[in-house]
Amino acid sequence: MRRQASHVTPRPDDSVSGSILYADADAFGRQVCESVLGATFVPDGGEFRAAIRFNVVGSSGAAHLRITPGVLTRRGGLCGVSGAHFLVLVLRGNGLLTVGQAGRPLSPNSVAVISGAQGFSLALSSGEAGNCELDLLQVAGLEPPALARESGVVVTTNASFADYIVGLAELVQPEGGEIGPCRRDIPVFDYIGAAIRDYLAQDEAEMGLHRDHGLYQRIRAFIARNVKNPALGADLLAREFAISKRKLYSIFYDSRASLHETVMTARLEAARREIEAGGQKVASVILDHGFSNPSTFYRNYKRHFGRVPRA
Repeated sequence: MRRQASHVTPRPDDSVSGSILYADADAFGRQVCESVLGATFVPDGGEFRAAIRFNVVGSSGAAHLRITPGVLTRRGGLCGVSGAHFLVLVLRGNGLLTVGQAGRPLSPNSVAVISGAQGFSLALSSGEAGNCELDLLQVAGLEPPALARESGVVVTTNASFADYIVGLAELVQPEGGEIGPCRRDIPVFDYIGAAIRDYLAQDEAEMGLHRDHGLYQRIRAFIARNVKNPALGADLLAREFAISKRKLYSIFYDSRASLHETVMTARLEAARREIEAGGQKVASVILDHGFSNPSTFYRNYKRHFGRVPRA
């Protein structure tokens, strides 16, 4: 059984919109999932009900769903059919997003950005009202570069960003009636695409800083373990960590440190420990710790520790 709240409206420019209530899972699957979302939906059982507002404009579209629990599945390889696009899911509730063999739990306000060529399933669990609430947007155009580096899917949780995306989507979705003509002319999907790309680029930059800080700590640990290697320096470190020397120097710069000073300090502190432990001549310790010139060692030792070395 289907109860229609407002008629589906075909419009010029290859677009269609509607606001519909469903109590029949089969009709919902045929008329909405397959034709509008390019997906299938299998309810968990019990009484089925769904409400959808949607607007499709060419290869872009936005749909807001309130639906009983179940699994929404979209097959992969649809880019050739729908043109270049990517998907944005905004979940108001909890769910499990599975892409390939990897499952990602989604919490409220999760925003998932998925490659248009990527298949996925989304298991929706009921919220406090017994329904699941989901915004699904298809944005025509090239995917955000971050998707290519993250195996086709990026998930982030940010309530403000989720509200922003949903707010833009509401501009093109009918609320119990036809969309006003001024709203049709707003390039909403361009705005959404730009917002997603900018947000993921910023998010990726922040994650890059976290990754670089971890790499910085690993490089420092390597330096501390290899202070007696006379070749310890930029060339060796770049090869060891499979990065360019430019990247190596930028990691230290971003951490407000100097590579040269870090290596020098590590060697001086290791040499001081051996000298103060006794058992070796100072001249031998100097050579063992990568100093070929004793005067350079003494000058830097005094600058660093405020005194000359004493056994």
